[in-house]
Amino acid sequence: MFEDRTQENIKAEALALLSPEAGVSALAGSYADATLGAVAGQLSELYQVLPAVVSMLFVDESSGPYIDLVGSTYFNITRRPGTKARCDLTLNGDAGTTLPAGTVFLTRSGLEFLLLEAVTIPQGGTAEGTLEAAETGAAYNVGAGEITRMYINAVGLVSYTNGEAQGGTDTESDAALLARIRERREKPANGANGWQYRQWALSVAGVGDAKVVELAQGPGTVGVTVVDSNMAPASPEIVEACQALLDAQRPVGATVTAAAPGEVELNVSATVVITAATTAEAVKEAFAARLKEYLAGVIRAKYGAIYYSPEEDTAYTVIYNRILALLLTIDGVENAASLTVNGGTNDVTIQADQVPVAGTVEVTE
Repeated sequence: MFEDRTQENIKAEALALLSPEAGVSALAGSYADATLGAVAGQLSELYQVLPAVVSMLFVDESSGPYIDLVGSTYFNITRRPGTKARCDLTLNGDAGTTLPAGTVFLTRSGLEFLLLEAVTIPQGGTAEGTLEAAETGAAYNVGAGEITRMYINAVGLVSYTNGEAQGGTDTESDAALLARIRERREKPANGANGWQYRQWALSVAGVGDAKVVELAQGPGTVGVTVVDSNMAPASPEIVEACQALLDAQRPVGATVTAAAPGEVELNVSATVVITAATTAEAVKEAFAARLKEYLAGVIRAKYGAIYYSPEEDTAYTVIYNRILALLLTIDGVENAASLTVNGGTNDVTIQADQVPVAGTVEVTE
């Protein structure tokens, strides 16, 4: 934007403005040349940082750390940290075998999980424990049975099996943080309206979106339903943290209840005609990603409003033809011989207290 505002150009323009009648020499090495050169250097540096001022005043997804600066300075909004996934762990072994808290278990890919509390295997040879991911992130939401290794095998431990890990979320993205800042600008809270409750819920680590129903159970009540940043039902830990914050911030006399929605799994199966430029597996990966993005958009559209009463919070729809369009617009897909969603070809109705989540995706030629 200011690429031509170099020290040399600025100095040349300034020297050209010197009047010959003033008797001041503009030759190289003169007093004026040396003095204006230093000033031109400082001015040039100022021009080079001006684009950053634009990013500060008009933040977008390319503004980087200025998004955080604007959010915290003007709106008291800070970036949500990620959360750690947890899962149940069933241990089998000799009675009396003890695994201390912090014992490390790993997936095949090397993701680490730590035992939250010490576990001693009782008579009968089976005990239950809880694992927590070593770090935050959605990558730790591994499936059942995917934790298969330990750094050091425990003497007396014969086998172990994990349940599905849930609750892991990534640090809030620039796009999500920017969306919260824009919502704060466009829909200001007044300390007690629905937008205020939504803003409180969205500040909790791990929360991806929040639906607010005013008068959820009559006068003086508010219902807040939260999903995590993966657009899946929020984990019990996230819901608990959200409830605690809402209880601390709510106006006197209001009763607020935080909850996670139910889950409607959508299993999709397709038979496609494809070109030689792609494969069924490649189409499957692209289709699964697009389906997840579409469902996230459906949830955001439902959650991005304040409902005055439960009667206004009606069921919503996942549209079959939209899913078909996602498939047909993938590069290399010429046609779809068949497409079923949960075994049918109809739109899927999602109740107000539910969210759609992507289940299995099958693509064959």
